[in-house]
Amino acid sequence: MSNFERMQGRLAAGETILMDGGMGSELQFRGYVSPTTWSGGPMLSHAELVRDVHQEYIEAGAEIIITNTFATGRDLFEQGGLGDRVAEANKLGIEAAVEARRNAGKEDSVVIAASVSTMHPKEHAEVPVPYEQALETYREQLAEMAKGGPDVAVGEMLIRISDTLAVVEAAEELGLPVWVGLSIVRVEDVLYLGIQGRHGGETLQDAMDAMKGKDVAAVFIMHTPVENTGPGLEIVKANWPGTFGAYAHFPGHEGPTPFANALDPQQYLEFAKGWSEQGARIIGGCCGTRPEHIRALKEWLAGS
Repeated sequence: MSNFERMQGRLAAGETILMDGGMGSELQFRGYVSPTTWSGGPMLSHAELVRDVHQEYIEAGAEIIITNTFATGRDLFEQGGLGDRVAEANKLGIEAAVEARRNAGKEDSVVIAASVSTMHPKEHAEVPVPYEQALETYREQLAEMAKGGPDVAVGEMLIRISDTLAVVEAAEELGLPVWVGLSIVRVEDVLYLGIQGRHGGETLQDAMDAMKGKDVAAVFIMHTPVENTGPGLEIVKANWPGTFGAYAHFPGHEGPTPFANALDPQQYLEFAKGWSEQGARIIGGCCGTRPEHIRALKEWLAGS
């Protein structure tokens, strides 16, 4: 039985599974992000650091780690002048996660999720990348990572329905189970797919309608402010019969002190408890959360 199958059995039994926290923001805290490719550039230059961060999250209690390939798609890499190194970055991404799991002695339990995202230009929130272009980007990344043996594919920061469906298709072609991570913004009490106040007029409800009947193993509200995550989960819960989860972020990439307004671990935990009460069965963190946030979640789960 695979790690993913074992995890699915635990979820079916009502357990809550802990995911890791932010990777790009953690690299930023440590002084290693690229102005053009965010956490993608460090995947090429500091793979050992990425491995070590993965291991820190595992040691903090995470049973799911997400590869540092959120920003290693061709679209972004070509903008950053790294178009000839896409395959290398994704190969290093899966290798760092696998090595961290092995070093932590968790080869038979920790699930590795191969990440792809809509880390396109910000304008993508309003002007969608053509479906076939998005599909080719995800195919390229996932095909390279599939060689290293991920347990599941995860589409992150999905802010258009076309990207969401393209991730599902790309994963299905490779025979990988797939998770969908939706990012949302609130505008006049309507929750739209979007980021940083930008959206293309597609609501979270529209996305849930588009996914009906799709073979998706879990749906997440992620890379979304904590205050909007719970309302988003309510819409997911009303429309999704399977597993759903949450991993929120804090604003504050800019400035000399990144994420100065981040919630401390206990504050974040209070939000996470609410998501759990709503039925979220996979919980972690996104930008701004650190190993200490995951450790606080682990201590809570251990005592519940």
